Amino acid sequence: MADTNVIAVTFPEESKAYQALSELRQASDAGRLDLVSAAVVRRAPDGHLSVPEQEDTTGAAGTATGGLVGMLIGVLGGPLGMLMGWGAGALVGGLLDIDRAERSADVLTEFGQAVPPGQTALLAQVTEYATEVVDGQVSALGGTVYRRPVTEVVAELEAASAAAEAAQAEARRVVREQKRSERKEKLDERLASLKTRLRIGD
Repeated sequence: MADTNVIAVTFPEESKAYQALSELRQASDAGRLDLVSAAVVRRAPDGHLSVPEQEDTTGAAGTATGGLVGMLIGVLGGPLGMLMGWGAGALVGGLLDIDRAERSADVLTEFGQAVPPGQTALLAQVTEYATEVVDGQVSALGGTVYRRPVTEVVAELEAASAAAEAAQAEARRVVREQKRSERKEKLDERLASLKTRLRIGD
């Protein structure tokens, strides 16, 4: 029975990520697995992700803008990824509950940690008839595979979206309260000034 999974593959050498993508394509052409989409991703020291190479068989306009791998990259490299601590100098704490992100079993945390700052990795959605195909290729290249079912990744992306919306709502609330407080302070200052001026007028 085939399983559709999302995998993150890390290597000690950047060139191995490109080689692994090439071998995944060959395995897909040979019918040993189905490669749905894939991308070689590079995380800069400041935490931002770039996509030097991609593969998408779904007809989307590029992995970075369409498909499950593209959405995963968007989350890992976006503001939410920074909040969860996947970038150097990231904001941790404050508006978002970080407890969930700190548990190593979390899907997004696992994938985020698979692409540390300054490193390159391979992210892919594959339908696997046997995990030994990918595992064997990656092992031969000296890499490490992180694998999660598509259903779990989709659920985590939904949760991340909800968390981002909640964080934005909380941020807007804080800003509104700050502005309200500033307006009150300014009003108090204006009233005090007015009282002084009125007394002087007397």
